[in-house]
Amino acid sequence: MTGSNREAPDVASLARWMRTWVGEQGQIRGFHNHSVWGTNPATFLDFTSGHQAFSAPATAAFGEALGRRFDERGLDLWRRMVLFQARTVQADGQYAHIGFQVGESATSGLIHNMVGSIGMLEGMRHAGEYLSEAERAEIFDAVRENLRACEVYGGGRPTPGGTCNQEYARVWVKLLYTELSGDDRYDVEIADDLDDLIRLCSVRGVPDGDSVGTFRVALDRERGGILEPAEYYGLMVVPLVLAARRYKRGDLLEEARGICRHVARSAWTDDRDLTRYHRYWYVDGDVRRLSTTPMLIAGMGLTMRGIDEVLAEGDDPELAEFRRRCLQTYASYQTPAGYFASATGWHNEADVAPSTAWHAHDLLALVHGSELGDDFWDRVFADDDRQSALLSDRAYWVEDGVHWCILSPLTAGDLSIYGRKDRDTFGRSFFSWTDKEPLPDDLVFPDAPVFFAADEGLYRVDEPRRPIDITTLGPLPYAGAVGSSN
Repeated sequence: MTGSNREAPDVASLARWMRTWVGEQGQIRGFHNHSVWGTNPATFLDFTSGHQAFSAPATAAFGEALGRRFDERGLDLWRRMVLFQARTVQADGQYAHIGFQVGESATSGLIHNMVGSIGMLEGMRHAGEYLSEAERAEIFDAVRENLRACEVYGGGRPTPGGTCNQEYARVWVKLLYTELSGDDRYDVEIADDLDDLIRLCSVRGVPDGDSVGTFRVALDRERGGILEPAEYYGLMVVPLVLAARRYKRGDLLEEARGICRHVARSAWTDDRDLTRYHRYWYVDGDVRRLSTTPMLIAGMGLTMRGIDEVLAEGDDPELAEFRRRCLQTYASYQTPAGYFASATGWHNEADVAPSTAWHAHDLLALVHGSELGDDFWDRVFADDDRQSALLSDRAYWVEDGVHWCILSPLTAGDLSIYGRKDRDTFGRSFFSWTDKEPLPDDLVFPDAPVFFAADEGLYRVDEPRRPIDITTLGPLPYAGAVGSSN
């Protein structure tokens, strides 16, 4: 991939890109690849690009940026985002739009509810003073009612059949709610919840005796199964560190540190000599099998945030060096428009189409762990009059203003997906010889570039009509116009 030689990504550029997906009500739209499982709404025949609660960490990121550098435009943006999340609730009390990679095909799920609350509460920690008393109360009420609604999952407490990262996320919400609201109803159960999760899920010895992984589902300890993928471990680490501080429990901090070592020592180096998160381990008794790829790039953020919390408790040269290398990875895979390549190894749209949800997790970590320049908010609200394209030999992503599309290089596949950043649904076009309805006029992408994948490189077939930044992912370089002599 052609990319940057910077040591760290451009956080303001990422924040600007995220801002372009936020609607007037504060919803965060996006095309939601799940680049660990390899699915997205289109694969489920669900063409939703509306707000997803899994993107709520962006709300936290903008709230922290606002708390560190106040800006009236930033306040308007963050206020719309946090109130939309609080007010967008289903009849059963769970948040609406929680389906993530399956779109509106899913209307229940613990993790997406909890991440919605984490996004609001982490933002409130930094910028809550800028809301009215009534608005703050409304947000706390929404979180409390959502916790109540999510008691359908295990009665509100960890169980052997629960999903580890989701149960830890619920504890994170309880911790933040307790700290910020002054309501201590959950205080008596938080430490017990964490002790139960460690007992149920933790497994020491992967990949070495100083490392702690967690079974994704506790029942797999007896039957064999996967440990959590690397990008989820921040959901375990952050509540462990927060609770270690609150209850003065050094054992919880060491558990968090061991989890961070599991991620750092399971990492691999890709073909660009960059550090990458591993996919997951399969463990069955003494059997240990590591899967590293296909694996995401965008989406490392929650675990990065967890590492930052551990480092805040004391020096750890190994974790600090791992963090430094991860920042280099972000920087190298960042496009001029601000978004990152999603993944490598899928060899389809999951590698190139950027999900705002995973990028929201990155923004959360990068705002928290980076200096914000004096021009941060000016850059966030700046316009961009250039197209952006991320190319691979099997799929490519293009965006220009409100328009975006996912296409295949000429004759190299059947991807033909078109959407807009200001619409809740997207669509696909069909060949003219089918009996399908044509693509709606407002989804038509004016001047969408056409590329051809040859053995030696990727070529532009059409005549460029708009300025464009082209980034490549994979083994084939961009070679210019198809008729060039390159």
